[in-house]
Amino acid sequence: MKKIKLTPKEIVKLVEEQLEIPDLGDKNRSRNMVQARLIYYKLAKRFCRYASLAMIGNAVNRDHASVIYGLRKYDQEAKYDPYMNDVYDVLYNELDPVAKTLRHSTYGNMTIEKLIERLTNLENKLNKLELAWLN
Repeated sequence: MKKIKLTPKEIVKLVEEQLEIPDLGDKNRSRNMVQARLIYYKLAKRFCRYASLAMIGNAVNRDHASVIYGLRKYDQEAKYDPYMNDVYDVLYNELDPVAKTLRHSTYGNMTIEKLIERLTNLENKLNKLELAWLN
């Protein structure tokens, strides 16, 4: 699968649109802004493989130390605030081509029971083929 190459600025734009924030690089320290930046740091670290921590921070007017602190802080905050993981998951699925493929496939809303039934049917067909081949 071809890896997509994203820049920190593209992820900033996506987070701003999703969370309806005018400027993620603003010096505002309200809870909404801080959480949005923490989500951005985690997404940028995951999807901007060749971007340094300084580059990730520069996109939101912060330095590399703020990014390091933000990545640690995300894990602490996400334990107690499920909203952060929910937003992160939505944005991650939007950015990840594998997640997009699975979400838009014909099996995207399949239940476990349906999946087990489908696997059982495939196993039965394989057994029949094996018996036919041996005879």
